[in-house]
Amino acid sequence: MNLDHIPILDHHAHAIFLEAGWRTTPLESYFTEAYDPDVLKHHTPHGIFYRRSVRELAEFYGCEPERGALDAARQSVDYLDVSRRMIREAKIDTVLLDDGLLLGQLMSVTESDALLPWNARRILRLEVELAGLVSQFDHVSDLLDAFETHLRQVAPTLAGLKSVIAYRTGLAIERWEAGEVQAAYDDLKRNLKTGELPKLVSKPLLDTALLLALRVARDVNLPVQFHTGYGDPDLDLRLANPLHLRPLFEDPELRGLSVVMLHCYPYTREAGYLASVYPGAFLDLSLSIPFLSQHGMRTHVHEALHLSPLSKLLFATDASRTPELFYLGARWGRRMLGEVLDDTVRVGDLTASEAEDAAVMILRGNALALYPAPA
Repeated sequence: MNLDHIPILDHHAHAIFLEAGWRTTPLESYFTEAYDPDVLKHHTPHGIFYRRSVRELAEFYGCEPERGALDAARQSVDYLDVSRRMIREAKIDTVLLDDGLLLGQLMSVTESDALLPWNARRILRLEVELAGLVSQFDHVSDLLDAFETHLRQVAPTLAGLKSVIAYRTGLAIERWEAGEVQAAYDDLKRNLKTGELPKLVSKPLLDTALLLALRVARDVNLPVQFHTGYGDPDLDLRLANPLHLRPLFEDPELRGLSVVMLHCYPYTREAGYLASVYPGAFLDLSLSIPFLSQHGMRTHVHEALHLSPLSKLLFATDASRTPELFYLGARWGRRMLGEVLDDTVRVGDLTASEAEDAAVMILRGNALALYPAPA
């Protein structure tokens, strides 16, 4: 099934580099979640994703499929021109950008919207917004009040919220006594360096602030994205299993909240189960596409369909830093989804018409229904 005619609503991605960053960042860093220099130098070039992508990008740039020729071709192009061309060829008409990554190094959401051929909207990263307020308050209650006020004020400008608590203290969110939260905050403040944006790793503080943000999101009808599953070495994969989110779906105070479980791999079946039984649980297919082998990508999409209703699945690129990842992610997302839907027709799970409808739902329709329209 060829899905090239369906424009993608990329509901989870990050902006691309300002030009200087793109010119100087080694190619290997885009094709792995690792950041250890030895891994990047000696092992990433032997990864399937890297090898496959070098050939695909060489075809795009019209050069030989080897590293030196690709580097030379990339340096010879106009950065904005090639970015626009890749996004057009990816046929991404709308992108929701989490702008809490690599602060100051990437285009802003406004720049992304103005300079590139898509409609760009903002996803607010909760932990970064909270960290930006810490220096102003000595009492955690004042911090949390200001955090809630800020979220409610900016909510009309947003497409959604995003949490990376999986990277910090894990997805098993707990409730804490006020004294415990203040004590944890006191520890944070004692060790805070002047002018530093702190990386928050206090579980009492993060859990409490997140539960507050989830209540705000429910009130203002904003979906909340959670990183789950696979990520860089800063993450303990055991604590990123989406099953840890079950208490949130069971919480009567959060009834009506929509939660998007990003990435999910290798916990795709677990996420599919949650999406099948809880009305507010949605499953995203990004990151594993295009990072895995073709077999891995295909298996990931198949497993997402085991239990999850078609109305609960969303595709995104999770691209960041370089337009090449938008190009590759869209290309492989359509291809893998098309192959899997072809298989569902072949075995009789779906009719051809139902499979076509499913493709539209997953690539854009479900996101259109889930995320609020621009104000």
